[in-house]
Amino acid sequence: MYKQIVSYTQKYRLSYRMILTNICIAILPILLLGFVGYFSYVHIMKQNALDNINQFVNQTNDRFEEYFSRVDLLAKSVFYNRNIQQVMLDNMSWRETDALLRNMSSYMSLDPTIKTVGMINADDYRIVSTGQLLSGEMIDYIRNKQQTGSINGKIKISPPMGSKEQGLLAFSQVKSIQRNRYLQGIYIGVLLLDTKWIQQILHTSGLDNKAIVYIVNENDDLIGASDGRHDFANIRTLVRDLPSNRVSDVRIENGNYLYQSIPIKSLDWKFIALIDKDKLLEKANIIPYALIAIVAVMMLIVFLAVVSFNIRLTHPITKMADAFDSAASGNLDAKLKFGYKNEITVIQDHYNNMLDQIKGLTDHLLQSQRQLHETEMDKQLYQLNGLQSQINAHFLYNVLHSIRGMSLSNAKREVAMAIDNLVSYFRYITRTDEFVLLYKELEHLERYIAIQKIRFGERLQFKVSLAPALGGQSIVKLILQPLVENALFHGLEEKSGRWIIRIKAVATEKDELQIKVMDNGLGMNESKAANLRSELERMSGASAGSGGFGQGIGLVNIHKRIRIYYGEPYGLSIKSWQNRGTIITITVPLRGGGDTDA
Repeated sequence: MYKQIVSYTQKYRLSYRMILTNICIAILPILLLGFVGYFSYVHIMKQNALDNINQFVNQTNDRFEEYFSRVDLLAKSVFYNRNIQQVMLDNMSWRETDALLRNMSSYMSLDPTIKTVGMINADDYRIVSTGQLLSGEMIDYIRNKQQTGSINGKIKISPPMGSKEQGLLAFSQVKSIQRNRYLQGIYIGVLLLDTKWIQQILHTSGLDNKAIVYIVNENDDLIGASDGRHDFANIRTLVRDLPSNRVSDVRIENGNYLYQSIPIKSLDWKFIALIDKDKLLEKANIIPYALIAIVAVMMLIVFLAVVSFNIRLTHPITKMADAFDSAASGNLDAKLKFGYKNEITVIQDHYNNMLDQIKGLTDHLLQSQRQLHETEMDKQLYQLNGLQSQINAHFLYNVLHSIRGMSLSNAKREVAMAIDNLVSYFRYITRTDEFVLLYKELEHLERYIAIQKIRFGERLQFKVSLAPALGGQSIVKLILQPLVENALFHGLEEKSGRWIIRIKAVATEKDELQIKVMDNGLGMNESKAANLRSELERMSGASAGSGGFGQGIGLVNIHKRIRIYYGEPYGLSIKSWQNRGTIITITVPLRGGGDTDA
């Protein structure tokens, strides 16, 4: 199985790469969307928790500002009362100040969170107070702040004294409004505040158990906490090291938290919020598992869809590759056939048609090669037959007999010319060239006529009409002499009077060369002319003898020879009138070049 898979992937690399690529293209966006959705959910949850903290802080800031404004106003009403200040300045006894102390107690009833109202002499720390007694720890704290110069006219808040049930000290320096000591520091005003109101604010934050809120002062002392699950000593280090107004990830006692520090506007205090990430994202913990399950199901669906799609997409390509291999090896019968149709399988018909055309072209090429071979054989046969027909014993006997007669009459010059013409004649017909220039063929005809005039004398007249530009046209060798020979022996020989053979060459508007061989001989009746034309059209018959022309290369053979070299529609056409003469027209395409040798 493994070897088959490896073999398939090596043979059809494009196919399996397309499958893998499409799977990745389909699945990666799903994974990406899943991760984006998960992290977006986590971010929203964090942001909602931070927004809740900020909302709680803003509300608490407003409550703190309102509370401490009320406490400050109450403190000023008490501590800047002339009668109360006079008690401290005159150093009166408790009994003498009993009425004033009852008056101070009445101020405490204005706010239930005020447990004690007191005044401490800055010199000997003598205390005048009403309500809960101030403990020694509180007096020592005030003394320490006084000695360090930390007490001024602005009200300050201490951390919880002793246990949280004792409360917070709100204290400030009080200046005299008496004339004799106006604006001189005369004592320290102290209010003991209950801490339960702070705890009440923290417990009404609505943060459940997902967050812990601490309130710390400027010295990082704990003022209050919404939950006591952690030792504040471990958190104090974070408060000192981490920056304010910035969200940080921290780890406390094996728990992961979001840390945020927010200042309290009315005091130098600040809120410390610790948001439990594990509880915050408790509902989000199921998302990765749900995401994995959803992605797994979608991957399976996408995988099946992609594999099915790619099989339908690449299967035609693999089959075409196999078909091309078969066709390349010479098997042109390897046709494509698909059981379904899509944009790719449409190529099936085109491919099969292409194979049919290639097969047809191959057969046609083989047939053309056979025909070409047969044509070459026919050319050689025609050349051989033409050569044999030119060298006939009767022609040679007549010429030699005429030369003998001239030699007996002591016509040396005529004998020499006749022999020269005969030699040139045989040299020309024995050349192996297939094409010659038109003027060369006409020169050969003139030598042939000169030889024939030895026998027939001046009664034989030969005329040529030719434009100079046409003399350089190339034509098949030895197609004019057989026509002149037929005219001489089968049209003129039995005629009395002058014998006229005329050659006329013209160029037509169709870029064709027409050469007319005309004689004033006996001609043919219409029936014989029609039969000969039918033979030319059928390309049948071995010679023109059957048509009444007797010896020589038959007109049908000349016509067939022209067709071999030039193709259709070129060849011979015949017009003849009985007792008036015959016109045979050779039509070939215009073309230049050819042999220019003598």
